[in-house]
Amino acid sequence: MTAKLRATDTKKMDTDLQQLSADQELILNQVDNAIALFDSSECLVLFNKKLADTWELSPEWLATKPKCELLFAEIVDRGYLSLQQWEQFQEALKTSQEQNLSFYFEQSNGICLEVFATITNSGGRLFTFRDVTVYRTSQASLNAEVRRLSFLLGLTERLQNSHSLQEIGRFALSYLVEATNAAFGDVKVISGSGNDRQAAAISNQVSGQFLASYGEPVAAGMQELLDKGIPYGIGLLWKVVETGQPLLIDDYAQHPNAVPQFRHPGIGQLGIFPIASTDGTIIGVLTLESRNVKKLQASLHQEVLTAACRTLGTAIERAQTQENLRQVNEQLEYSSQLKSEFLASMSHELRTPLNSILGFSDLLLRQTAGQLSTRQINYVELIEKSGQHLLQLINDILDLSKIEAGKVELNLLPVRVHELATDCLKMIQPRADKKRIALSSELDYRINKVLIDERRVRQIVINLLSNAIKFTPEQGQVKLSGRLAYGSEIKGDYRPDCSPVNDSTPYFCLEVKDSGIGIPQDRWNLLFRPFQQVDSSLTRRHEGTGLGLALTKRLAELHGGTVSFQSVCDVGSVFRVWLPLTEMRQESGSFAACALDSKLIPASAIALPIGSKRILVVEDQPFNQMLISEVMELEGYGVEIIADGKAMVDRILAASTAPELLPDLILMDIQLPDVDGFELMRRVKADPVWDSVPMIAVTAMAMAGDRDRCFEAGASGYLSKPLDLNLAIATIRSFLS
Repeated sequence: MTAKLRATDTKKMDTDLQQLSADQELILNQVDNAIALFDSSECLVLFNKKLADTWELSPEWLATKPKCELLFAEIVDRGYLSLQQWEQFQEALKTSQEQNLSFYFEQSNGICLEVFATITNSGGRLFTFRDVTVYRTSQASLNAEVRRLSFLLGLTERLQNSHSLQEIGRFALSYLVEATNAAFGDVKVISGSGNDRQAAAISNQVSGQFLASYGEPVAAGMQELLDKGIPYGIGLLWKVVETGQPLLIDDYAQHPNAVPQFRHPGIGQLGIFPIASTDGTIIGVLTLESRNVKKLQASLHQEVLTAACRTLGTAIERAQTQENLRQVNEQLEYSSQLKSEFLASMSHELRTPLNSILGFSDLLLRQTAGQLSTRQINYVELIEKSGQHLLQLINDILDLSKIEAGKVELNLLPVRVHELATDCLKMIQPRADKKRIALSSELDYRINKVLIDERRVRQIVINLLSNAIKFTPEQGQVKLSGRLAYGSEIKGDYRPDCSPVNDSTPYFCLEVKDSGIGIPQDRWNLLFRPFQQVDSSLTRRHEGTGLGLALTKRLAELHGGTVSFQSVCDVGSVFRVWLPLTEMRQESGSFAACALDSKLIPASAIALPIGSKRILVVEDQPFNQMLISEVMELEGYGVEIIADGKAMVDRILAASTAPELLPDLILMDIQLPDVDGFELMRRVKADPVWDSVPMIAVTAMAMAGDRDRCFEAGASGYLSKPLDLNLAIATIRSFLS
């Protein structure tokens, strides 16, 4: 009975064990992960169907309890894993100090497995294999998208902040070469036109793998060609330039139109992409060698490549525009330099004969060589008047050119405006009297002194008064006014510029009002422009160059002010100059000016140190030699003439050995044959015998900086042609007294 019961219990236990094993297998097979349990001797004691399916293993073979190393060797033999991956996993199992270990396998079939290895209580190991392919792919896609967006953002930022086309090209290539697994990439810019075009690389990048495989000399040869430029018609890139469409080549090295220097086994699949300007013109190409053309064709990379080419096109276009602007600026600077040199040359060429005309006219009017008849005096006065008019035109041209070149500085000092206005009216009165024009003034006595450049403001007032008298018929009226005004009062006037005016800013407003012919409104735009006149026809009745108002405007702006006017045809015009009473925009500078009475000073009016004083005149122009000699001899001085620089050098050497030949004063012209005046003055100052002899530079050079250059060369004084004889005599006396 007992044996029977025991048999029954054993049978029941076997049934229960079978049921438990079946239930266990059912549960294990329901799990989505592959499971393998190894005992302490590393034999497989438990697995599920997922394990067999994952690597196509036979369940019967697995049931033979193969060891762990044998199981993974089978997986490696079947090609799912590499031997290196298995060895790395083994090393991780041995060195791990943790109870649990996580490891990733990326299999050759593209499936990515995450392995969890857990040590059991009996000393065995439980492996759980989880398919994480979708997760890893999503993560990789997300990372790629982040890199793509970061690249596009970085490319945009560099375009905004960088002026270096090479830097933008390097940044783009560093991303694209890596993203497409390329051996190299470059950005080329198209230059020239027609068949003379060339494509030269502004940036290129070669991968480390390519260098390791084929060496530096190969890359150096390619670089040399890229730097030199690929001529039109050579290579496949010109097809992209002509069509504007990208070109993908499967085997570039074997292509019949490939550039010979690039026929290399390391260069296979190639993509050439057009870089267009904003108007669609192809101005460059992007070249990428890729291990997989499909990567270049993928929509994700296509979007990146399109954005990169668009950004590179903008950068290239901006760089080319900046280069064009630089060249234009250089040309403008060169043109400005030529203009300055021309004006300096013309100033000298015109002032030299004017010096003779005005000087001899002055001598004739003094009547020191004999009495003139009334008619002869009138003729000479007309000659002098015409010469002075021509001199004024020359000065106006030079003044305007200096202002435009930014070479004029203001000498701002407190000036009594009432005295300035009175002086200007006295100067202009004779012109008004000839036309029987009533000249009047009205000044605001609340304003006593104004911080201005007296010479320049005097020039402004004389210009406006001269224009008013010129364009006012006989028996008309011209009025000069000066008053305190505010910026809000300018609003009703026409202004030639759009400079900002503060309504509350106080101004000293100089106003010239006339009853003249007026200005048609369609001619207002011509005012204040150089060499423009309201009446510019060949039959005009009013002389002038049209520089007066242009100078007036520029001089007012130098003071930080502006000009405005109102005009009605056949009624008259009002011109206003607004000089701010607040701080001037132009800093105070040094400006040499000499205020001498314009009337002639007879020689007898000043006691002269007449005696044996000898003056050495270095001058190449015969008329000027005659003029200076005549004036100096009339003053009682002895005169010696030297006509060229070489003769003066000989004279310096002669007097060095015979000091008794030294003159008491030297009048030195600057522009001389053979050796110029600057060099001669330097030689005089360098000679210890001549060093004590004062030198006065007498020159037609009247551009900005000419006076300083003369003093730097050794001059003790400076006189500009045409000579003001009163100033010349006074200056010479000051050195000989």
